[in-house]
Amino acid sequence: MSTLVFIECNKSVISESSFQAATIANEFKNEVYGITTCDDESYISSLGSKGFDKIFIIDDFGDFYAIKEIIKNNNIKTIFSPSSNTFKEISSKISVKFNYPIISNVLKIEKNGTISSSIFTGKAESHIINNNDSCIYLLNKNIIESRDFDKKVDIIKVDSKTSEKISFEILEQKFIEEDISLNDADIVISAGRGLKGPENWKMIEDLAKKLNAATACSKPVSDAGWRPHHEHVGQTGLKISPKIYFAIGISGAIQHLAGVNSSKTIIVINNDPDAPFFKAADYGIVGDAFEVVPKILSSLD
Repeated sequence: MSTLVFIECNKSVISESSFQAATIANEFKNEVYGITTCDDESYISSLGSKGFDKIFIIDDFGDFYAIKEIIKNNNIKTIFSPSSNTFKEISSKISVKFNYPIISNVLKIEKNGTISSSIFTGKAESHIINNNDSCIYLLNKNIIESRDFDKKVDIIKVDSKTSEKISFEILEQKFIEEDISLNDADIVISAGRGLKGPENWKMIEDLAKKLNAATACSKPVSDAGWRPHHEHVGQTGLKISPKIYFAIGISGAIQHLAGVNSSKTIIVINNDPDAPFFKAADYGIVGDAFEVVPKILSSLD
């Protein structure tokens, strides 16, 4: 049997989440296959060092026929995937077609087969035993450090043979220009209404550049049009798990915490010592963001 990893690719660069998935897949002692839309074969050929034995290149993750044939022809019973919207859609269709169970929000897979999964927006964990010989695991970000392997990878380019597509329709597609995507960022600098207006976001962007971080915001900020909606993190926005999350001028309502409480380290800057976010923070600074952030910036020069 072989294990399959769905590989995220953004601007021809594969996400760290995909390498983390490959590291976990290698613990199952099967050959590890990958499937991706990245067509840079010179880059793909180096990914044996990330734990892949074979990688299939397809044109489009909407091509379910190609995905189905790869699973069937390679006797794939176990699938690992970063927990993105695209792969959730694909996984649900694979589950129906092959009768494979899905376990989402995976935090850890023990050697005895116990799977830990995040539930209730990260407030609790469930512990699951999978008694099937097949499973689809949707992995949370940063649950493990990826590691290097001594492998050589075979590359197979798969031509689309049918019009059988995943059952969703793209009505409009917009390309978001950003240096680092929120889903991939190890550090996220997020701000809220405490910034008082969109004209004050330059110091947030400057801090993000200094720390090689992505920028984010609270829901009221995106609703007000101060920042684009794709930066909104929280219960109704993106749910992220960076290594470090800065919350600047954000009170810490439960809806916001639901999207960021799986961050490894939370740093809060707020001038209200009673702000709820301080209860969730690993580190907190009680102070005016317009004084604190410039001091952090100057210390990084």
